Amino acid sequence: MGRFDESTARDYGGGPEVPLISSAGSFFELRNRPRRDVSWLIAYLVFLAASIAGGIFAFIHRNTRYGELASPDTWTDPKLCPVGSNHATRRLLQSPDDPDAPPPSFDIGLFAKAAGAWIGASVGGSVLVGLLFVWLVRVSPAGLVGAALGLQVAVPAAMGAVSIAQGATVPGLVLLGFAGLTIILFLLWRPQVELVTRLLGLAGRGLSANPGLVPMALFLQVFLLALLELPLLLASVAAYMNGSVAYNSQRADGGAATTPEQCVDADGDQVLCCTWQVEPWVPGYLGLVGVAMTWSMFLAFQVKMFTVAGATAMWYFEPRQQQQQEAAGGGRGRAGRSRTLTCLGFAAGSSLGSLCCGSAVLTAVAMIRQAMQKARQERDRNLLFACAAACLGLLLSLVEYVTRFATVRAAITGEAFFAAGRNVVALLSRNAMDAFGVWWLPPMILQSCSFIVSLCWAVAVAWISYATTWSHQQPAPGTPAAAAGNQAAASAALTAVFAFLAAWAVLGFLASLLLNIIDSLFVCFALDRDAGQVSSVEVHAVLVKLPTVGAVVQQPDGGIAYGAAAATAPPPEQHYPPRGYDTRV
Repeated sequence: MGRFDESTARDYGGGPEVPLISSAGSFFELRNRPRRDVSWLIAYLVFLAASIAGGIFAFIHRNTRYGELASPDTWTDPKLCPVGSNHATRRLLQSPDDPDAPPPSFDIGLFAKAAGAWIGASVGGSVLVGLLFVWLVRVSPAGLVGAALGLQVAVPAAMGAVSIAQGATVPGLVLLGFAGLTIILFLLWRPQVELVTRLLGLAGRGLSANPGLVPMALFLQVFLLALLELPLLLASVAAYMNGSVAYNSQRADGGAATTPEQCVDADGDQVLCCTWQVEPWVPGYLGLVGVAMTWSMFLAFQVKMFTVAGATAMWYFEPRQQQQQEAAGGGRGRAGRSRTLTCLGFAAGSSLGSLCCGSAVLTAVAMIRQAMQKARQERDRNLLFACAAACLGLLLSLVEYVTRFATVRAAITGEAFFAAGRNVVALLSRNAMDAFGVWWLPPMILQSCSFIVSLCWAVAVAWISYATTWSHQQPAPGTPAAAAGNQAAASAALTAVFAFLAAWAVLGFLASLLLNIIDSLFVCFALDRDAGQVSSVEVHAVLVKLPTVGAVVQQPDGGIAYGAAAATAPPPEQHYPPRGYDTRV
């Protein structure tokens, strides 16, 4: 076991007044969880309250005629926005319908008559497809990995073949060469691919062992996003309604135009005669709301990841806890509170401030990325700026990955966010854990599989809906046969789009759960290895194959060094060399 002395407390950012891990033999802290990062929780609540209060003010002082003034007729009538005018009344212009106009090529009303049932069936079927996806990850991860890797090769190869058939020889050869290089790359990474296959199998077993994670995580994300995002969205809409119709500054006629056609810019191109001009305080407030919405969105994701990581860690350390209870003569402990509900309580209680802190870091990363993208568009030919942006982008990616693992560690130990971040970096550094495959391959494979399954589901829905519903619809009298056929095909295609989006949303959500479980198992294994213990033989049999610099040994002076890399995994009963939690690398 690892040593827990005063230096240990310093490493974890704790001290005598903040005890750390007290659960004997397990790194999951179940009882001793004081509130962490309370200042970040207060900062978020103040930020959220200020945004909502501003939305209430904006709603009370909104322009009550916004719905009328926002009509397209307003923007094309120069009489409603003379030069120097801040507010204007307008005429309600009506454009009479042309009775001789031909029927539209797509009748939205005809589609809406039967679309409700098919959209509902598509969403319900997407849930079943998601359950099938989880089952395949559990029983046949190799099949999913093979399909994902095959897609990475088949798509450019098919595009290359089509290009050559169409006469574009050079692009076709480039695409075929890219497909060939992809095959070579995957062959070189065959050990990593096999490892990821086993990782996905572990993730499927972890999700099966915690069946409450799926409904909880789904409800949690929907509830939090609705609770936090919807009021802020309404507040931003109310703020935009604080303004008036104003003269379009792009116009070059100086206010002399009397018809919409006379509203032109300096190049003679026709522009809108009027624009909606918000009050001076609105842009700043919209920026505040935008930050609050981004922060709230990341907070919802952080709460979900924290809960998944905590439940997975409890499942991981459970065998060792049961062994110790049996060795102490107490037998197996009674099944207590749900692992999912326990970790959700920690997320909503003692660690909520840490989650606010982590989501604030992700919000800052997102804002910097957005600023970089905007600056890149303005300086697209500046080589020095492009190099600096690439380096900064890499740094931001590292910050995102550390934030992810720090959230996992905080879920296990109950540490403050920045302490968890420092300690998880030191933990992985001490154990020389190569996380590249864990970072890149599982997301790529799961996203590819999600795309394949969603596309197959969309094609099936399109074919079934066309054969059973759309081809039998009766269009309006007088509609040509060709138009009726186009209506049926367009209806089937639109139904397929809904089915694809629904399936992709469900599968993307389940893929994120599986990735969260993989991250959690990764950190749990590193904690075990660092302490010289094996809590889950099944997980260790897989993760021990991760690339490392070598076996970790402790020197006589207390330092840490790496020996020769082991060729095979140690037997389950063999422990890694025990040592203390020294943050030196």
